[in-house]
Amino acid sequence: MSRYIKKRLAIGFVYLLILAIIAGVVYLIITRPSVTTCSDNIKNQGEDGIDCGGPCSPCEWQLQEDIEVVWVKAIKTQKDYVDLAAKIRNPNNDFGAKVINYEFDLYNDKEELITSVKGNSYIFPKDSRYVIKQKIPVFEKIDKTEFKINSVEWQELVSYEEPDLLIRNPQFEQSPSKTEAIGTLENKSNYDFNIINILAVLFDKDDEALAAGEMELKTILSQESRYFKINWAFPVGGEVKKADITAETNIFLDENFMKRYGGDQEKFQEY
Repeated sequence: MSRYIKKRLAIGFVYLLILAIIAGVVYLIITRPSVTTCSDNIKNQGEDGIDCGGPCSPCEWQLQEDIEVVWVKAIKTQKDYVDLAAKIRNPNNDFGAKVINYEFDLYNDKEELITSVKGNSYIFPKDSRYVIKQKIPVFEKIDKTEFKINSVEWQELVSYEEPDLLIRNPQFEQSPSKTEAIGTLENKSNYDFNIINILAVLFDKDDEALAAGEMELKTILSQESRYFKINWAFPVGGEVKKADITAETNIFLDENFMKRYGGDQEKFQEY
């Protein structure tokens, strides 16, 4: 091999070596792990919140205990219809769930899914509440009912006070053709609400739910009282011994606080 060819090969080898070094440096710059910054007060680098979650320490709301399902039941009402009811509990002290995405799943005796009913709700810290879905068509015999919580959006509540909503003189009346739950709602809080929901569950002597219902009262002013009646226009399957009637209003919704004199009322919770 001539000296000229050897020289050309040596020069080519040097060029290839230089290119390989440059390529390696570029590769290391592109692929090397970025420095995690968990104190820059910015939600970045795959964080779930500002400087928390993802590559950083978990966010406080990610450390909350799960919402508990106390009981769930599908209640036969009329032909080919059921009412669905569940009781849930939030064990956390300072966090409420502003959005709970849930579903009722109904199964037959072959463990086949008959139907799934989805919805959303909310719950306050250290609170229990009912979730009710009425007049659900079902054309098979139900063997099992499940209540699943698919996702929760937590909200920290500081200096939190639950709305002061009272049920006065709760009663029930049962006859062979219909059943009613009646009472008077008192808004004892200092706030006007656009919507307050009344939820009623009727129980037998063994604390089994026999009926579940819900109604909506609109435009309830502070210190106002409002009579209500929830009807089940069909025979309830059992003897009612107790009625649990509660009032709920969603303080997570800004629009639920009524405006007065051109301005919003000051909320009773701080975020």
